[in-house]
Amino acid sequence: MSEADGPSKKALKKLEKKEKKENEKKQKEAERASKEAAEKVAREASENYGSENYGKLPMNQSQERTGVRRTRIADINANRNGETVSIRARVYTSRSNSAKLAFFVFRQQDSTIQGVLTVDESNISKAFVKFAANVPVESIVIVEGVVNKTTEEIKSTTVSDAELHIKKLYVASETIGRLPFTLEDASRSEEEFKKDDVQFSRVTLETRLNHRIVDLRTFANHGIFRIQSGICQLFREFLLSKSFIEIHTPKLQGAASEGGANVFKVKYFKGESNA
Repeated sequence: MSEADGPSKKALKKLEKKEKKENEKKQKEAERASKEAAEKVAREASENYGSENYGKLPMNQSQERTGVRRTRIADINANRNGETVSIRARVYTSRSNSAKLAFFVFRQQDSTIQGVLTVDESNISKAFVKFAANVPVESIVIVEGVVNKTTEEIKSTTVSDAELHIKKLYVASETIGRLPFTLEDASRSEEEFKKDDVQFSRVTLETRLNHRIVDLRTFANHGIFRIQSGICQLFREFLLSKSFIEIHTPKLQGAASEGGANVFKVKYFKGESNA
């Protein structure tokens, strides 16, 4: 048979057999990939138990009252051992030791407490720990946990005799983008920078002023505000005890403030001022 007559029956049969073998191979690979994908989904679903115990909350529009009582960190101590509490605080620091364990420091104003998140077999999964460890610092979170009395003093937090074993964690307001500096660096004293082999980052005054909203959260600034508040309160209490009445008068200024919604012009010493 010449080449012009085309391939022989034997060659066609051989080609058909080869194509059939390749199709069977592809089908087996597709079945295997599908099976592996299904097993992966099932495995992740089984590992992601307790997903209702963590996540990001929708924007709070105050359309409902949950009735949940929030506890102040300053009020937590070893005497409340075993009590379940709910706090609303900022994530000051977070540290993931492994896929099953993470440590946090939560802050309310100048009060801090350590939080511990550990994987268990029913409520806290590895996915929970991973989610919590990736929450940016300075984010506002709502945490529910059990107060646990510690055997050793915790020196890095203001609550030194107890820690919080986390059971639920929800992000109420997440920090977007990278902070210009950490509050740990901004809160360091000058004495710490005088030590040998210091590797801390110094936050300059210019950086602080350019990002004042972050700098005001440091413990030193909180202390200043508390002193100012205390002085004003003492003045107010003394004057009230002398039968003075506190009033808030309109203020005169040379130019309108930004916005100017509540500003009107008045005649004042043959000129015009804004009130």
